[in-house]
Amino acid sequence: MTVPSISFIEGVIDLFNRSGATEFEFRDGDVSVKLRRGAAAGRGIVSPAASAPGSVPSGTSVTPRPAPTRTEELVSAFMHGVFHRASAPGEKPFVEVGSSVAKDQQIGILEAMKVFIPVVSPIDGTIIRIDAENAADVSVGQPLMSVAPIGTTGEPA
Repeated sequence: MTVPSISFIEGVIDLFNRSGATEFEFRDGDVSVKLRRGAAAGRGIVSPAASAPGSVPSGTSVTPRPAPTRTEELVSAFMHGVFHRASAPGEKPFVEVGSSVAKDQQIGILEAMKVFIPVVSPIDGTIIRIDAENAADVSVGQPLMSVAPIGTTGEPA
């Protein structure tokens, strides 16, 4: 077993502090690092009410998107990193528009400092919009996808 270096752990803590995530856990064999902020109510998912777009790094383009509807759950980036729609290059994406998903089902990956953190669906529903491209650099609060609850279309009532 290789024990992570102090600089690696410091880097993870720094990334966590800058991310806005409420909880992070890393395990490698017998080594476990668990970080929690506040009540740690979520699982790394930023709810629509908590998604305040952060500053956009220079050189990053953001396409305006419509505000989420009452029947839509916005899945936003919970930290700065690279968003991956598939588990590996050349693999099928986790989901497409129209895919049915279960609550806590993996729908993407955020990568930072060679740490891969799953992005999961906040609800049972259907993917109605994908806002981030595969391998895109994303910022905290940036929309990744929208999920409509089961039995809705995601359109305003």
